[in-house]
Amino acid sequence: MGQRKLTINLPGAPEMLHDLLVFLLQRGIISEKEAHTIEQEEAAEASTKKSRWALAAERLDSEGFLDGEGEKEKKLIRDFRESFTL
Repeated sequence: MGQRKLTINLPGAPEMLHDLLVFLLQRGIISEKEAHTIEQEEAAEASTKKSRWALAAERLDSEGFLDGEGEKEKKLIRDFRESFTL
C-alpha cells in the first residue's frame, strides 16, 4: 500500500483537530507520537497567529500613520473589535 498526502482545512476549533486525531489513532493510520507532534505544532502555530485587527494596527503604526501612538491605537482597535456587533 502506497502513501498519500492529505491536506484538510478544519475549522479553528482545537476540538475538531483532537477528534480527527483520535479517529486516525483508532484506525491505526497514525502513531501516538505523530498525533502528539501534530497537536504541538498546531498549538505553537495558534499561539503565534495575530488577528487581522492586530496586524492592521501594526501596519498603520509601521507606515507612520499613527504618529507614535501605536499602542494607544491598538487598544482602541481592540476595544472597537470586542464591542462591535451587527
